[in-house]
Amino acid sequence: MQSPPPRPANADQIDLKQVFGTLRRYAPLLIATPVVIAGLTYALSSRQPKVYESSASIIAVDSNAQNSLINNTLVTAPPLPQGAVEQVLHSRSLVSNIVERLRKSDLPDDIVRKMREDLSSELSANVFNRLKVRARLDTQQRGVYEILAQGESPEAARQLAENGVAALLEWDNARAKQSVTRSRQSLQAQLQNLTARIDSLTDPLERQSLVSARGQVLQNLSQMAVLETAATGTLLPVAEAVAPTSAVSPRPLRNAALAGLLSLFLATGLVLLSDSLRRRVNGAEDLLPLGLPVLAQLPLVRRRNLAGGFLPASHSGPLYESIGFLRINVLSMLGESSHRRLVISSSYPGEGKSSMTAALAESLGASGQKVLVIDADLRRPTQLKVWAPDRIGTHPLPGTDTSLPPANTVTEMFLHPDAAYATRVGNNVDLLPAGVPHRGDGAGSILNQPAFRTYLDRWSEGYDFVLIDTPPMLGLPDTLAVAPYTDGVILVVEGGKTRLNDVERSLQNARVANVTVLGIVLNKVARTNDTYYAYAYGTPDQKADAAPVLPTGRG
Repeated sequence: MQSPPPRPANADQIDLKQVFGTLRRYAPLLIATPVVIAGLTYALSSRQPKVYESSASIIAVDSNAQNSLINNTLVTAPPLPQGAVEQVLHSRSLVSNIVERLRKSDLPDDIVRKMREDLSSELSANVFNRLKVRARLDTQQRGVYEILAQGESPEAARQLAENGVAALLEWDNARAKQSVTRSRQSLQAQLQNLTARIDSLTDPLERQSLVSARGQVLQNLSQMAVLETAATGTLLPVAEAVAPTSAVSPRPLRNAALAGLLSLFLATGLVLLSDSLRRRVNGAEDLLPLGLPVLAQLPLVRRRNLAGGFLPASHSGPLYESIGFLRINVLSMLGESSHRRLVISSSYPGEGKSSMTAALAESLGASGQKVLVIDADLRRPTQLKVWAPDRIGTHPLPGTDTSLPPANTVTEMFLHPDAAYATRVGNNVDLLPAGVPHRGDGAGSILNQPAFRTYLDRWSEGYDFVLIDTPPMLGLPDTLAVAPYTDGVILVVEGGKTRLNDVERSLQNARVANVTVLGIVLNKVARTNDTYYAYAYGTPDQKADAAPVLPTGRG
């Protein structure tokens, strides 16, 4: 019996062809999902209220002038540390100042109310969207601050930016005046104290001394008043805010494109993850836990090699050798018993069971065995298409009354068992075709009737092998209805496509029905250059360049 092939050296690596094949199988879903998500996103974004953004700029300058006279006559605030402007702009006192300025503006009351509520809620959440600061500073904290403001209208955005800058400048100037104001207040306190003492003294000499001191305080107080008026901060306006012409949000096209791309990535990831979790049969080693022998591994047949049909393509090359291994394994497994009957099935359509049945029958016939092929897939018959007989002719089966009109299909034979005729399709190979495809439960009722076993015994007389092509096991119960009258089932599994849990489900159904599964044929296997008969396994992408083992129909 054929030994399982060695595990390829790159078995643990990602098979890109299989990945692309998986994506191609799910292409409709992967295309439809982003389109639907993008369309919904566009529709929802279009309905959202528009938001406009305006900006105004201020500059942070050096507090020390180059002219000593200016330095002596001006009071400037110290430089602001990094992040100070943003912290101040998002402080409660400055927000209150901005809100008060908005109330005095000509903006509609509903917009002002909405802006006030948003600014207050942003303070509580410490997440700011209405007013933002973008700084471009050097190492000495000199540079430009850009105040970004968002509003429900272009004018609302402009006025919010302007009021934010105005509140910042007012705060900066107040910061510069603080030290001078404290000095002036201290001098005023001194002046009041001196005046009170002068009024209470009677000594002329002491009184004259205090009057002189009060004059000096008055002079200092006058200078402080001038300095307080000239005090300035380190922030200066650069560019005033301008009403924007277009909204910054929503952007339906951008949002739709991003949502479409994101949904495409997510759908692709989910498809690949789901496909990887649903493990496929990618080698004979995947079938070892099932405890069944791999009777053969049939290579994938390229489309260009199927111009003359599948059976002519099986007469040479690796497929010929593979069918030979299958024939030898089947003969060894069944021994020399007479009337050997086999059911050929699969888990799903398209795995190549019908083509493999025909190829095995032809190989057995060529070795001198008389073979009868019964197409029991009454809903989707395929055997006639595989064989494509050139009017080889028909002949009556044992027990047939030749005076009756011939019954040439399984359905007709079941209705008229005494008029059964077989179609000669090859050397030592006869076929009982299914006939016109059945719809509904009619086909299943034929195979489930007790009389079918009697007819099967009659039709099998004179043949060494009877191969019965039945529907897929996971789709219909017909295989389980026919298999008890045979030696067992050979399960066809498509390499690189059939999922291992589907094979396990088919075997579980067979065990429950007390049906014997003799072995597995691994089909549509892609060849490698490592060995003559040790093949790697075909991927869906490789099948794009290759016809399925079944050239027509869905066997």
